[in-house]
Amino acid sequence: MRQIGRRTVLTAGSLGTLGMLSLASTNAASAADAKTVRAGEIAPIAIFWPGLIAVKNGFYPAEGVQVELNYVGGVTASVQQLIGGSLDFAYTTCEVALQAAEKGADISIVGGTAIKYPYSMMSARDVKTAADLKGKKVILPPPRQDIAIFFDRWLRENGVKPEEVDKVYDGATPNRYAALASGTVAAAAVSQPFDFRAAADGYNKLVDFGIYVKDYAFVVILARKPWLKENGDTAKAYLRAVSHSIDWFYDKANRGTAIDILSAASKQDQTIVAKTYDYYCNELMPFSRKLEVPKASLQNVATSLGSLGILKSPQLAANVLDLSYAPH
Repeated sequence: MRQIGRRTVLTAGSLGTLGMLSLASTNAASAADAKTVRAGEIAPIAIFWPGLIAVKNGFYPAEGVQVELNYVGGVTASVQQLIGGSLDFAYTTCEVALQAAEKGADISIVGGTAIKYPYSMMSARDVKTAADLKGKKVILPPPRQDIAIFFDRWLRENGVKPEEVDKVYDGATPNRYAALASGTVAAAAVSQPFDFRAAADGYNKLVDFGIYVKDYAFVVILARKPWLKENGDTAKAYLRAVSHSIDWFYDKANRGTAIDILSAASKQDQTIVAKTYDYYCNELMPFSRKLEVPKASLQNVATSLGSLGILKSPQLAANVLDLSYAPH
């Protein structure tokens, strides 16, 4: 693993730092024939489990691609780097993808890895209700994006005006958890396994967004349309590997290995990661088989953003989605 600016880059030569991770595969295509793909994810957390699995199990080289996995720290940064040409695939939220497309980015949503919101709002021990947050500081993903929008809605439904809560923002779950653990904020929006870790440390769960949010698409994979036209076969190979990782994840015979993979990458205790795995497999089921993005869920995102004045053309959602490269 190495730093490039603010990016953390996972490469074959650095995988030893993550313990279990390896690019080796007995079924892998020869390195000389493999196409290199640059992918941008946010952080080595549970919602990006499929990418870690694909690396560990050699699913990418088995499909004839070598992947440089970049952890860019935020969903907006991922899209910016895609548009700038330093990434071939960018993982981001539907909200950010649609906003970028409306601003003229020549991009397509080519698949979705998560169709539910595996986030929780964890709070300090003395904060048990929305009212307890009045006058206190909370940390969220960047404003005008999914969780920040849902949090404001939740506050209103519980009798608190959003402006009565002091908000700060950061694009990565590990950073938001660190702010909660240090006492800098009274509550933080975090994904797994950090919410389970927070619960084990005595913090409260104010809201489980995975249950609160319904029929609203979440993490999608973006690519530039010109790149797709020139690299269609490579795109299909990459997406097959990601889809294979999701199928592998849901096979409970792989539970122990899946836990090892995320524990090594996220540096979280295996007990906490095990709770995350069981929550994903037995309750939430966040990962999308065949990378499917339900059109209704995508349109719900666009309609919601339109109602808030964030998106001027909610009807563009159908034009951004292109699942022709995804497995069928």
